[in-house]
Amino acid sequence: MMYEVSQVTTMNMWITAVVSIFLPIVLLIMWRKKMKVRIAPFFVGALIFIVFALVLENISHSIFIIKDSGLSRFVNGNTWAYVLYGALAAGIFEETGRFVAFKFFMKNNDDKESAVTYGIGHGGIESILVVGFSMLSSIFLISTLNSMGGIDNYVALVPEESQDVVRSSLMSLYTTAPYVYLLGAVERVATIAFHIALSVFVFIAVKRPGKWYFYPAAILLHTFLDIFAVLYQRGVITNIIIMEAIIIVITLITSYFAYRIYQSDERVETTQTV
Repeated sequence: MMYEVSQVTTMNMWITAVVSIFLPIVLLIMWRKKMKVRIAPFFVGALIFIVFALVLENISHSIFIIKDSGLSRFVNGNTWAYVLYGALAAGIFEETGRFVAFKFFMKNNDDKESAVTYGIGHGGIESILVVGFSMLSSIFLISTLNSMGGIDNYVALVPEESQDVVRSSLMSLYTTAPYVYLLGAVERVATIAFHIALSVFVFIAVKRPGKWYFYPAAILLHTFLDIFAVLYQRGVITNIIIMEAIIIVITLITSYFAYRIYQSDERVETTQTV
């Protein structure tokens, strides 16, 4: 049977790919133009995300959920253990990465503007690598399937024992509602805002005496938001719009408090080091 992807689906994929890849770049350019900031924190944020989220966190995943063991069987077999682990892992690794960045790699960056620049880099590289490139890959894959005459011809090239898994994965490209792909763009906007907000939290925790509690607060906020994403992944939440709405609400509330904290940190203007 020959399946076709609608033009709306393809257009939504392209929209999400473009937003995911270019939004961080546009934000960096606008922020640098407005505040005359250095761009080094942007690259620190990108590097920290790669090391802590894509490398170290995935090593943890291999222990807790991938490698066969009594621990992984327990986590995978218990929905709430899986949800708690997945959400906590994201919160602990990423916020600790921020802490390490501000404490050691940006120890001379005491201006609060660098927290925002860092957040654009941290959330931006996630947007580019995890969503942008993934969406481009899906677009390329659909083009390949069309040029080969459909899924069956593609699957025929795969070892027989893997064909059912590959066919099921490919079918999701055709059966997923077009609006779901567009939601990816909306989620990236919210996620980058969330990363910027938490970067302000952790920056204050590291740079301002007596404000250490903003670091565990960032971990808890990050964990709380990711609980809903993992619940959706696990099938407890079945409506993606509800999940995305919850994430947006949490992001708006977190961003509001981060903005208030950022605005109240006026003493930076007279104490920053150059």
